Amino acid sequence: MLIGLLTLALSSVLTTNNAHPTSNIPVNVQTTSINTSIWMQQLLPYIAHYHLINLTLPGTHDAASFTLTSALSPDPTGSPVFDALVKLAEKLGIPLQDVITPWAESQGKNLYDQAEDGMRYFDIRAAYNGTDWCSYHFELGLPIYTHLVALHSFLLSHPNEIMVIEISHLASKNLTQNNLNILRDMVINLFDSMLYPRTKSFNSTTIGEMIASNQRVVISLSDDATIANYTQLWYGSSMINSYANSDSLAQMTAYNWQQVTQFNSIPALPVSALFKLSWTLTPQVSTIVRVVISLSDDATIANYTQLWYGSSMINSYANSDSLAQMTAYNWQQVTQFNSIPALPVSALFKLSWTLTPQVSTIVDSILPHKPKSLKNLADIGNSGLEEFASTVLKKEWQLCQLLLIDFQERSVLMQVIFASILQSN
Repeated sequence: MLIGLLTLALSSVLTTNNAHPTSNIPVNVQTTSINTSIWMQQLLPYIAHYHLINLTLPGTHDAASFTLTSALSPDPTGSPVFDALVKLAEKLGIPLQDVITPWAESQGKNLYDQAEDGMRYFDIRAAYNGTDWCSYHFELGLPIYTHLVALHSFLLSHPNEIMVIEISHLASKNLTQNNLNILRDMVINLFDSMLYPRTKSFNSTTIGEMIASNQRVVISLSDDATIANYTQLWYGSSMINSYANSDSLAQMTAYNWQQVTQFNSIPALPVSALFKLSWTLTPQVSTIVRVVISLSDDATIANYTQLWYGSSMINSYANSDSLAQMTAYNWQQVTQFNSIPALPVSALFKLSWTLTPQVSTIVDSILPHKPKSLKNLADIGNSGLEEFASTVLKKEWQLCQLLLIDFQERSVLMQVIFASILQSN
């Protein structure tokens, strides 16, 4: 129920070390300022009684792709977009890296700074390069351990903040169980007692109780067998993904509207899964020429209940570079989400507000006035988020449980999150 609405530009109550785009989303304001680095602490009077499934957490798609090396990720061939990038580099007679990197970098800040900006969900893709686990997106990035240490450091210095981390898309030319075990143990040893175990559910403990117990990091690993006996981690299926896979803002917006509609029609939400919404545009081939920690290898964490299976993250993904298509797809997803009678208690529903490069996106990038990078595509996608979110909030619906975006610092994501929280109080 919306009570005592005060129409106010949320930008006037949002404080951060870096300016975000302004927003005109009306909110119920009962606080004078919100610092993005400690927003959960500041809003605790409003959210302490909530469970994780009742919140929409802001997150970053391909969170660790803020810096990349010239080394290609293991076996990137077979992707139409990658093939188009190679052909474009050959056609233009320029180094492959000069073509790939602009379409592979999906964030502009490191993970600590993203957390300072208010992000509380991190989509981390992990590849084993033969000697170490690294982040990747076409090209290899920094060691996974470096990223995790940054997030762990943030949590230590911000004791009233909760985090969800999903480790997925595990890649390697010759991946062994020992490699997977190394990744699993790295996560468990670093976060240790801070892990919120999958022996609980997402509606069994309130936000306030998670913070008080210091079990405030949910981590899913997408290899179920690896964490089967390690209940500290969550299965990959606990993150329910939605992803338009399009470089069209219209297509991505339509897709996400569908996702939100479905989400809000669920009579009872699952209590062991979180719904993700990815507000990201994905490069297609034509354009050129995504701490709860989940680990996507289930076998590796089978006996480690500190970690959640990759299936704990339920994805929806439009796979389009069209904003209209992505919006329509996500509207369908949100509609379905909100129609669920009882939400799952061991999964989180993700919504990806992202435009996805297609082959045509890559090809067309050499033309004037066409997107030249994933950042350009993200700017198109991000421009449609405020209108989409406002429409959902006016219906008194929940957007999702995890909302993903590219280049978060160039969006109104935090304004959307604060509006969703304050309007419900």
